[in-house]
Amino acid sequence: MDLFSESLRIICAPLAHFSSPTARVYIPYLLTSLIIALLIERKSHAADAPVSETMHAIFPKKLYTHSSSVVDYIYFISNSILYLFILTPFAGWSVIVARYVTEFLSLVVHPIASAEPVSVWMTIAFTVVMALVVDFGTFAAHMLMHRIPILWEFHKVHHSAQVMTPLTVYRMHPLDDGITLIITGTLLGITDAFFRFFVSSQVSQHVVAGLSLVTLLFYVFGYNLRHSHIWVSYGPLLSRIFISPAQHQIHHSTARRHWNKNYGFVFAVWDWIFQSLYVPKQREQLEFGLGTGEEREYSSPLRLYVLPFIKAGRRIVKKCGGTKSAVRSKF
Repeated sequence: MDLFSESLRIICAPLAHFSSPTARVYIPYLLTSLIIALLIERKSHAADAPVSETMHAIFPKKLYTHSSSVVDYIYFISNSILYLFILTPFAGWSVIVARYVTEFLSLVVHPIASAEPVSVWMTIAFTVVMALVVDFGTFAAHMLMHRIPILWEFHKVHHSAQVMTPLTVYRMHPLDDGITLIITGTLLGITDAFFRFFVSSQVSQHVVAGLSLVTLLFYVFGYNLRHSHIWVSYGPLLSRIFISPAQHQIHHSTARRHWNKNYGFVFAVWDWIFQSLYVPKQREQLEFGLGTGEEREYSSPLRLYVLPFIKAGRRIVKKCGGTKSAVRSKF
């Protein structure tokens, strides 16, 4: 790749999120979320209220010009470029894991997988299983980020957002995303290897536009409202099966009763199993942030990158019997 092409790829990296079906803020996904938001907000306004009033409710200037949102915009651009060099190598992690697991299995047992083309039902089953595996991996990584103190220092970056817009989903520290990719990639690789070794070497997922059908549908039906002020609840029954935008907003709440709740990505079953599921009975008034006033420290993209290392270092030094002054920040 020549220098010009590489430079163009780097410059266009942030824009690629809006034009790629595999990205969470792909324009059609944003549009479907906007339609859902319009339908919800119109119900709370008078029938003859102008559309402009509804649009102001969906896009309040105070929210989108908030200093936290501005940090999100800049961080989104810098992370999009940085991730090309840091996280791209992890994209093939599941393939590497699958290869080594397959080699191990071939040493201990004889493969019994069929080489014949698989049925439609097997393709559907494989697609569903892989979606569940990815979802559990994402849930597990998320839960670990909250429950392991050193990892929490990196996940604080995401929870330090005081207001939320669809771009807040990218307010993640690279180490946070790296750990999630490793965990989900490992589980995917193991599952893929077992299917191909014991079921069929020809098995594959039903993919649409580069995404599992399950993930695609999840993105289409209001995913981008998770990081917003628009309350969308699935009700008492469906909220025990799928994580609604309202449930993820609760996860970001500063209220102590909401802390460590609703880790799930798509499915709520993992939260139910690990007793972290919170299903709202009605709309709740929420404030977003860390709930300790600490969110004010994350006031620039540089702080979002550096503070987690400093605070994790403080924890390590304290654990080892040192003093905090040894790693005190100048920020």
